[in-house]
Parts: sequence; structure tokens; C-alpha cells
Amino acid sequence: MKTKIASLVIIILLVITTILFLTFPEDVMSSVSFSISIWKDTLIPSLFPFFLISELLIHYGFIELLGEGLRGFMNKVFHLPGEASFVLIGSLISGFPSSSKYINGLLEDNKITLEEASYLLKFNHFSNPLFVIGTVGTLMLNNKSIGILILIVHILSNFIVAMIYRPKYNTYQNSKSSLITGISSMHKKRIESSMTFVSFLTESIFKIFQTLLLLLGIITSFLIITTLLKRVLNLDSMTFSLLSGLLEMTQGIKNISLLDISLNIKASIITFFISFGGFSIHMQVMSILSNYKIKYFPYLLARVIHASIASSIIFIILTFIN
Repeated sequence: MKTKIASLVIIILLVITTILFLTFPEDVMSSVSFSISIWKDTLIPSLFPFFLISELLIHYGFIELLGEGLRGFMNKVFHLPGEASFVLIGSLISGFPSSSKYINGLLEDNKITLEEASYLLKFNHFSNPLFVIGTVGTLMLNNKSIGILILIVHILSNFIVAMIYRPKYNTYQNSKSSLITGISSMHKKRIESSMTFVSFLTESIFKIFQTLLLLLGIITSFLIITTLLKRVLNLDSMTFSLLSGLLEMTQGIKNISLLDISLNIKASIITFFISFGGFSIHMQVMSILSNYKIKYFPYLLARVIHASIASSIIFIILTFIN
């Protein structure tokens, strides 16, 4: 009976959504256009190069080299295998949702367990540094220094989350780093490859654009939802900005930056959005990892903790400075 009711509710929601599409076609089209502009102007330039180079690095044994070289550090600090360092470094540079793609790669190669993947996902939630400093700090807040401060607090808060969720028992406590072993493992991985460089490059590009198109679809869906909610509920600017930021981070940050509120409140809310990521990012992350049974709620709770810590620190610092 419950499944029948759920099916009926889904159909009703889809019919209502279709009616809204026909009622507000211009809003829907503008949302689609905006999502495509975000995709081509932000996502592709920031993610495609890192996705491609990461595929090549994994293929030629960089994870094995990095895993052995940073094994001691990852074991002592995070109680994780050395191979997890690839996720940490890669996501720090490229930003979310790249961490989920790197974690997916480690799971496919049996380098980490599901429990370790879930832990990695909790604290490897870094926004793209160029986006935070350039787009948010310089363009939206007209203050590059604020952008740098937000980025630093955002990263440090991630590591606080890492310490909160760190496994109590370290199963790798006797492991030691060995660069020589890493080089040998890297060489072994390279010579075992049966694919030519051109064939692997072609396959990697195809897989990457499949992922990027998935991200485009999710972003577009959430932007349409937020636009229609504003129309139907007739929300004021602040409420709509908060709602849109929780659903789709980029649009929410843009809306908050245009509001006439104090800088410390504005920066604090934007930091919350960046560290939370928005449900659009959450869906992107879970979609990439859909082949594995990683629970969403622990990841969501980690994002709430991360966002709360980061935004509170920014608010305190800017209030003190002012």
C-alpha cells in the first residue's frame, strides 16, 4: 500500500512540475541557460583538466608511488592507507565533486574499503581554490583578501571534520613510507598496462564527459526547481537566496553577494554555502559513487558540521576585525 501511495505522489508531483513548466516557460529556459553557462564557464575549465590528468596519473601508477611515499603521514594523521593521499591532494587542487571520482577510482582498484571511502568523503570536500578566490572573493565580494580568508578557513574546517570522524583504531600504525618501493610499484603498474596511450586517452575523455554531462543535468534540475519555487511561493530576496544556496551553491552565493547586508554576515553565509556545497553537489557526489553502498546521511551530517564551523569562524574573525 505504501509503495502505491508513493507512486501516486510521484506522478502528482511530476504533473504539477509539467504544469509549472508550461506556466513559466521563460523562467525554465533562463534557468537552463544559466546552468549551461555555469557548466561551460566554470565546471569544464576547472574539472576537465584535473579529471584527465588524474586518469593518466592513475593509469601510470602515480597512486602506487604516492601511496608508498606518503604512507607514514596518512597512517599517523588520518589512520588511512597511503593511497588515500591521492584523494586528499587531488580534491584540494581541483575541488568538489572531484573527490568522489578519485574515491571511486580507489574503490575500483580495491585500494580502500567502503568504510575508508565513507570517511574520506566526509572531509575531502574542498571547493575549487580559483572559484573561491577569483569568483567569490574578487568578483562577487570585490575583496580578494576575503576570498583567501574564506578558502583558508574552509580548508582548515575540513581537517577539523577529519579529526572528529577519524577512526579510533589505527590498523596501519606499523606501516612505513618507502619511496623505493613506490617507484617499483609505479613501474610495475606501467608495464602491466596493455592499452596504448592514444586508446587510453580516448577512453578517458569519453568517461570524463559522461561524468560532466551528469553534473550538467543535476545542476540544471536544481536551478529549475529553485526558480519555480521562487515563482510559486513568492519568496523575499533573503529567503530565496538562502533556499537557493542550500539547493545549488553557485546561484545562492551570487544572490547573497547582491544583498544589502553587512560584510561579516554576507561572508559567513557564503562560507556556509561553500562548505555545505548544496544538495546539487551532494547529488553529484552520490551519483558518481552510486555503484557502492555509501550512506548519504553521515556525509550530510559532516557537511552540516563543516559548514557550521567554517561560517562561525569567518563571522568571528570579520566581526573582530571590524
